[in-house]
Amino acid sequence: MLAKRIYTALILIAVFFVAVTQLSANMLSLAFAAVGAAGAWEWSALAGWTSRVTRAAFVITFAGVCVACAWIYGPNFAADVTLIRPILGLACFAWLVHALLVDSYPKLSFLWGSRLVRSLMGLFVLGAGWFSLSYVMYLPHGWLLVIMLVIMVGAADVCAYFVGKAWGKNPLASDVSPAKTIEGLWGGFLGVLSLAGLTWWLLPPAYGYIHPVEIFLIAAFCCSASVLGDLTVSMVKRESGCKDSGVLLPGHGGVLDRLDSICGAAPFFALSIILVGYA
Repeated sequence: MLAKRIYTALILIAVFFVAVTQLSANMLSLAFAAVGAAGAWEWSALAGWTSRVTRAAFVITFAGVCVACAWIYGPNFAADVTLIRPILGLACFAWLVHALLVDSYPKLSFLWGSRLVRSLMGLFVLGAGWFSLSYVMYLPHGWLLVIMLVIMVGAADVCAYFVGKAWGKNPLASDVSPAKTIEGLWGGFLGVLSLAGLTWWLLPPAYGYIHPVEIFLIAAFCCSASVLGDLTVSMVKRESGCKDSGVLLPGHGGVLDRLDSICGAAPFFALSIILVGYA
């Protein structure tokens, strides 16, 4: 199982790296939307939609959200942060609300257990993730920033997995995901903060205005948000009675099982690089 997981991960990394380095910002934003649409198809099942027609309608709705955002914000993605900052701020606040839902599961599941609310949750998770990644792509060296984000999320996931496997004893959110432990969470933090230290050391002099504390805070926020994204999708899967969101990726499950952490971290990452003055 681990070998299959590693092989799939290596293929995904290669495809991602080629896409990010070779595609234009417009094409990459479209590619992100296509991957998000695959995740939307899987989320529609978690939301309780069973027929192909209703599931396709959910995917089309997600696509409509992307088109609407591209039409409204597209020309100004990198030109005026005053148009972007409020959306990212609301997205981060919404993720904090999701943290409350995860922490209180299953007590408050009646608030979001309906198909409609779960569908809206899916549109938010995937839509906010796509919006944030697309915005970052339009920034100077945006492709490199996206790679940094994915590496941070991957480092948090890998370190949490192995530390939790070796020393994990105390469950992080037993009602949502019994396999996740507090020790694994700290392992993820250690891995991401080590990566942040390396990033600060390698940072070109032109970006010397970014304080190392800011880099460590961005890393910590992204690590926390990636775990929250994972737990949120795990919570919805548990409520719907599914172990994995799909079977498309051997050893990993579905597309959504790979997107959840990135969708959680992306809004916080995008807002953070605005706040430190990069954008």
